[in-house]
Amino acid sequence: MIAYALDASGFLTGRSSLGADVSLLVSVLAMALLTFGVVLVRRRHYDAHRWIQTTAVVLNAILVAAWMFRSLRLYILPGIPGTLSTHGHALAAVHAAAGAVGVVLGVFVVVRAGQLTRRGQSIGRYKTAMRVAYIVYLAAFVLGLWLYVVTYG
Repeated sequence: MIAYALDASGFLTGRSSLGADVSLLVSVLAMALLTFGVVLVRRRHYDAHRWIQTTAVVLNAILVAAWMFRSLRLYILPGIPGTLSTHGHALAAVHAAAGAVGVVLGVFVVVRAGQLTRRGQSIGRYKTAMRVAYIVYLAAFVLGLWLYVVTYG
């Protein structure tokens, strides 16, 4: 029911759907939170960093599960591999791959860091995974912005 409501006309462009517009805004919010979390850790505000990053990862995972996976399944996957020669479908496939890696890595880091923090153990050995997750999220975000502009701009 909600998914069908999100197929209604959007408010950011004349060609977009409500779901695409909400997805874009939630993605911007999640990326802003992730970036703010990076600033917090650099300032040694570890507890705030943990809560902000967890919130951003959960928000993004809900967005992917509720909207992006549906869009991929309905509009991109049925045409693969034949439609990959079109710019928008190839971009969507790359965005989906980067986003999937980002979500899986982000959820892994949040869960593992939470487990170690509760036990009072150091999460230092996961710094590389955290940095990679942020870079992958950033790449998926930029690809998503580009996809939005190509599709609806």
